[in-house]
Amino acid sequence: MPDDTTERPRPGGRPSRAPWHLWVVGVAMFALYAAGAWDYVNLLEPRVAYIESQGWGAEAVAYFSDYPGAVQVLWTLNVAAGLAGPVLLLLRSRYAAPVAATAAGALALLMVITFTFMDRWAALGAFTNLWDVGILVLTLAFWWYCHATRARTGRLRPATPLGRDPSTERGD
Repeated sequence: MPDDTTERPRPGGRPSRAPWHLWVVGVAMFALYAAGAWDYVNLLEPRVAYIESQGWGAEAVAYFSDYPGAVQVLWTLNVAAGLAGPVLLLLRSRYAAPVAATAAGALALLMVITFTFMDRWAALGAFTNLWDVGILVLTLAFWWYCHATRARTGRLRPATPLGRDPSTERGD
């Protein structure tokens, strides 16, 4: 009998298929963070033409030109975990929830620091800041989804080498 960390086997011992909503959530979050990775690449340098194409002015160029290293680490952690989390969810790895929590935590801390100490609101404007708050809410919801999926349905399996499912292996 499978425990709460393995998939429920179908008749014949094969693991059950992922529900449709797992795919929708995983693909949507990956697309969101892929767009965020594009911003990250263009803003970390920063590319002035890209910043101007976003409708931001000289304040944003100065904001990203003087980005502290510790804040860059948080941003990098958020983007990397934000890309990895949906992939892990689609692979149905039990590490999807902790990675999603890492993305959410890094983003929350990044926002606290940049709003409090770097005058983010003045540099980027209301729309961008509210957009980023929305991304934080979606990332928290994604973490909750990963956690709930594993805890309630057992649809996320434990990590095993080469993606093997231990519930389908015979004990010899």
